[in-house]
Amino acid sequence: MAIINYLEKHLKTFTVKAHKHNYWEVIYVTDGNGTIETEDKQIIEYKKGETICIPPHLQHINNSSVGFKNIHLTIEDWTPPTQKAFLIPVSNSSKDFCSILKLAYRYFHQLPANHPINLAYTNMIEVFLNTLSQKTNSANLTQIIIDEIINNYTDSTFDLEHAYNLVHFSKEHIRKLFIKEHGISPSKFLLQKRLTLAKQLLSRKEDGFLRINEIAETCGFDDHAYFCRVFKKETGLTPNEFQLQLLDDNKIYPTSYTNK
Repeated sequence: MAIINYLEKHLKTFTVKAHKHNYWEVIYVTDGNGTIETEDKQIIEYKKGETICIPPHLQHINNSSVGFKNIHLTIEDWTPPTQKAFLIPVSNSSKDFCSILKLAYRYFHQLPANHPINLAYTNMIEVFLNTLSQKTNSANLTQIIIDEIINNYTDSTFDLEHAYNLVHFSKEHIRKLFIKEHGISPSKFLLQKRLTLAKQLLSRKEDGFLRINEIAETCGFDDHAYFCRVFKKETGLTPNEFQLQLLDDNKIYPTSYTNK
């Protein structure tokens, strides 16, 4: 079971100087907005109703031009799905979490830490944190990966690691979440986008067909031979065979038709 080491409030604060804690720090923003900057170059912009979770031993600064208020705590023996700082957005569940924090604050300052009421609140806080951190807009998290792939899949230098680094959770956690929500892995999604474009280009009739190596490059493959291998693995045909079959079936379309 997790242990809450301290539970306090900030009332109308503008700056909290660089500091760090031995355990996870959880900050629920009750008013205002601001920015937390960490020593590992993360910048987390927050507003009322959001929760910031900062891992142990990570130095950070909290600044606000308008001032902020919050309820904050440090919690021992809590293991979220990432070791990076992250933000939990506003939701109905996070509003309930705030209500629990307010009650816990009252009793933690009235009763001993090991009182059954405080132990019960500690358990509730841990359960809420686990639920909120797992849910943290999971659809939005995977959407970040999707958006990066869609915006960059034709670039042969695009590396999925860049997309993973945009999300403040472990790569394996995001990969599993992506598979759960979309039925395929991010790397498979990237490959499908490239192969779909390749099929579209192979089915176009213009002044002249693009060469296979030109199609490969246009679709984000920097290796013509690799493109041919994965194309055949996914379709059962080489790009040339695929195009010939389309010709035989009279399914090579003019560009104007394809774009309708």
